[in-house]
Amino acid sequence: MITIKDLNDIAENKIKNEAQKAIIRSSFPPHIADRMCAAIDGQEKMEHFIRFLNEYNEWMVEQQRQQAAVLEFLRGYKK
Repeated sequence: MITIKDLNDIAENKIKNEAQKAIIRSSFPPHIADRMCAAIDGQEKMEHFIRFLNEYNEWMVEQQRQQAAVLEFLRGYKK
């Protein structure tokens, strides 16, 4: 589950990445800066995707746990 700390970390990383991109844009020619900024954006997207996968995996584990509890209840009910 995403916590307040996770949301703060996401916002902090976004601010840091935007600051890095601003420095890069002011320090390098546009064709180089564009590639460097795209790499930063790609890294950020990958981090979000990994976070999404982790959330999905936690959800799936919980679904399996609930399903097992229902099946166990039904087995006991039949007896």
